[in-house]
Amino acid sequence: MRMGAIGLAGLAASLLAAAASESPELPDYLYTAAPRYEPMAWMNGHDRFPAGSSLMLISGTSRRRIAPDFYASADGAVSFDASHILFAGKRTVSAHWQIWEAPRTGGTTRPITPGDADCVRPRYLPDGRVVFTRISPTGSAIEAAPLEGGKSVRLTFAPGWHLTDDVLRDGRILFETAGEIFTVYPDGTGVESLRCDHGRQRTGARQLSTGDVIFTSSGRLARFTSARAEQMSDVTQPDGDIAGPIAEAGPGSWIVAKRLKPAGAFGLFLWSQAAGRLTDLEVSPEMNAVEPTVVAARTPPSEFPSALVPARTTGNLLCLNAKASKTPIGGDVRAVRVFTKGAGDVSVPLGQAAVEADGSFFVEVPADKPLRMELLDAAGRIVRAERDWFWMRPSEQRVCVGCHTGPERAPENKTPAILLKTTTPEKLLGRQP
Repeated sequence: MRMGAIGLAGLAASLLAAAASESPELPDYLYTAAPRYEPMAWMNGHDRFPAGSSLMLISGTSRRRIAPDFYASADGAVSFDASHILFAGKRTVSAHWQIWEAPRTGGTTRPITPGDADCVRPRYLPDGRVVFTRISPTGSAIEAAPLEGGKSVRLTFAPGWHLTDDVLRDGRILFETAGEIFTVYPDGTGVESLRCDHGRQRTGARQLSTGDVIFTSSGRLARFTSARAEQMSDVTQPDGDIAGPIAEAGPGSWIVAKRLKPAGAFGLFLWSQAAGRLTDLEVSPEMNAVEPTVVAARTPPSEFPSALVPARTTGNLLCLNAKASKTPIGGDVRAVRVFTKGAGDVSVPLGQAAVEADGSFFVEVPADKPLRMELLDAAGRIVRAERDWFWMRPSEQRVCVGCHTGPERAPENKTPAILLKTTTPEKLLGRQP
């Protein structure tokens, strides 16, 4: 084990020394050095760094491993005052990935998670917690735990594989699942797709100082901007296969991980958008250099005031108009049927409620369980079926504009018909004991 770690350190050190004299002036930054990098392996429960890795801190001509005694370290994140670094690490090849914190200037690393399961991709939250991804044999979930250690709280409750990406300036957590980018509040409420346009394999998302969210889609950079409801592919970028996330080194200047040739190793480059100039930073045919993160103090995101009542077991969902959609819904919508996920991936019906003439309905559903809906016509035929799962948290009160309308859609300024009829939601809780 120790020999493998030392060999990896030597290769990383040689790479860094060769790059030092050619690097332009840059802010301090972190990156992950790895002989093998499989960026999408997490979607099947496999390791993105199957041959070990080293989280490196670059400060001028100084190059330092954050966790020199570890078999693997990766996924670096910087505290808001830039004094500490979070990372995922494993001391030995057989150990689980844990979340650790280390002083930026060096010193003792300390564990945040206990090491009973693989935990990766940590990010600081402004309320003194850490958000990260916990991996199990059948899927992964986003969780949050106190920075000082303690029991973690699960935030996502849909089946499948989820991976933390970033914490947005408004306090929401950015994560990816099944090739799409989603957001959720730090108490697990309000989960939604960042855009409902179903692009191709979006991954490695990070918010820029402009507020745009930039990510890779099929190996090329793309972005979401608040003024548009769809993916923008107008990002000026270098040729080649790019692996997100990128790091913003300055105005119009990004640190980008890209391959020099197909199936080759990823290297780090400084990309100047205005000049269209690409400068080598960390490039080697034997070592991938990925996941750049600038080390600098920044304003903490907004804190989110949660109103959850943990003792409750349900949440309420008000839909303003189930007939509203980005794509036309054929047929006359008369009812909604809600399912949860049972054993063996079986969809278990929780119940059915009428949809009013204006498309509104109001239902109470179980909390912290996977949920999906189907819209039915008067004969009980399926008019539109939700393909993905969502969830509600205990006592969550959620309002949706319509069926697959997208977060950019504003509701009409009127009282929905269902609330003129009743302010008590219809219980869709399945068979009760």
